[in-house]
Amino acid sequence: MTKTFAGALAACLLLAACNTDLTVPNLNNPTPGGIGNDPINGLALAATGILAQDRGGYGGYTSDVGIFGRESYNYFPTDGRSHTHFVAQNPLDNAGFASGNFAGRYTTLRNIDNFLGAVNIAPLTPERAAGARGFAETFEALELHYVIAQRHDYGAVVQINADARELSPFVSRDSAQNYIIARLDSARTYLLAAGSTPFFFPLHAGFTTNGTFNTPATFLQFNRAIAARVQVWRASLGNPACGAGGVTCYTAALAALTEAGVDTTASLGRGVYHLYSTESGDTRNGLNPAVNKDLLAHPSIQTEAPLDTLGQPDQRYRTKIYTPVPNAPRCPVGGAGAAGICTSLGFNMYNASQTAPTPIFRNEELILLQAEALYFTGSSGGALADINFIRRVSGGLAPRGAFVDANDFITELLLQRRYSLLWEGHRWVDVRRFGRIPTLPLDAPSHFRQVQQPVPQAECLQREKAALALRCPPVVPTPF
Repeated sequence: MTKTFAGALAACLLLAACNTDLTVPNLNNPTPGGIGNDPINGLALAATGILAQDRGGYGGYTSDVGIFGRESYNYFPTDGRSHTHFVAQNPLDNAGFASGNFAGRYTTLRNIDNFLGAVNIAPLTPERAAGARGFAETFEALELHYVIAQRHDYGAVVQINADARELSPFVSRDSAQNYIIARLDSARTYLLAAGSTPFFFPLHAGFTTNGTFNTPATFLQFNRAIAARVQVWRASLGNPACGAGGVTCYTAALAALTEAGVDTTASLGRGVYHLYSTESGDTRNGLNPAVNKDLLAHPSIQTEAPLDTLGQPDQRYRTKIYTPVPNAPRCPVGGAGAAGICTSLGFNMYNASQTAPTPIFRNEELILLQAEALYFTGSSGGALADINFIRRVSGGLAPRGAFVDANDFITELLLQRRYSLLWEGHRWVDVRRFGRIPTLPLDAPSHFRQVQQPVPQAECLQREKAALALRCPPVVPTPF
């Protein structure tokens, strides 16, 4: 991340604690009327804060869903709860380690809501205001998308009230996903209305490092990439809005993918990334092994890797996994056995630097989303072409033949998504949305395969005395 972004981030996250006589607004928790004497600059700093807060949840999210999806471990040597709270509790403890990544998302959503309120009263041209709304509503949808990815059937709170003390109810997963799509579509309308007018606030270099997504017209591709993902997810989950077989949502996904710029002739890495730096006030990539040496890879990634024509594990495995990790093998607290299994594998994707970028979306994901949407809208041949492209270009594998049936296609799709999108936050969601949670390995007889993370106890305690409709959904045990 550039020094400029680090400085702006410091302004967003640190200056709010200074003397209240200063004109610097409270960007940790801004209000529509509290952007300060310079509303344009205040909004620009608030936009930077939204980007920083969204990035702040990435490492914890990836680690949590990686553990649930049996991609990764957190073998923190002096506290076994970093592992056992995820795999050996049933139901999960909503006051435990596995209930994280909730409050931060809603802090960001609160700040997005205040940002939108400030846009409404700021002296902006219609085009500038439209661009700002398109940016904010896209990130609102993205934050809620992460909430649903983790809470699944528990649903989400989608309504942010002006009075933070006024509680809103949880809505179902399907309702939340419908809301997310509506916000993405609304953001699309605003981004189109912005025309050629640039954003009045800077987007960091993660929007231009591998592709160009930093103007309203090009940011629209980012918006549509997220829309395609959400449409595919809700189609595969049987959302009633998607119609029979999910065809309505899969068809919408194909349209969104076209606008997102899906392209088998472009770099598979083309996309939008979170950036990190060692600048004062900024942060390093928490998934880098030098930053967090306790995040390790599940051995099944090695044993289940497809083989190329020479009998070697496919090139995604060889590129993304390294062995052995320092002082390997590493074991859970309590050692191998009832506590779990040991591993000598680590992740290599972010190993090059403590500031290695992490993806929000990449072209490789879009091609696999396209394959899924094509298959379930009747184009098995088109889906096969995309799958074989990924097998050849990303995996170094030979092409495969036609799909026997939907089960054969799903099995192949999940295999390619597993290694193409390894440790990018997809595996757990993918096996869950296709009803294949039971296929995840159990490392010990006492372990469980979880379906969703609970809403944190702190949130639920705030709702205990509220009307029944406002309380948290009860935590339920997993059947697996």
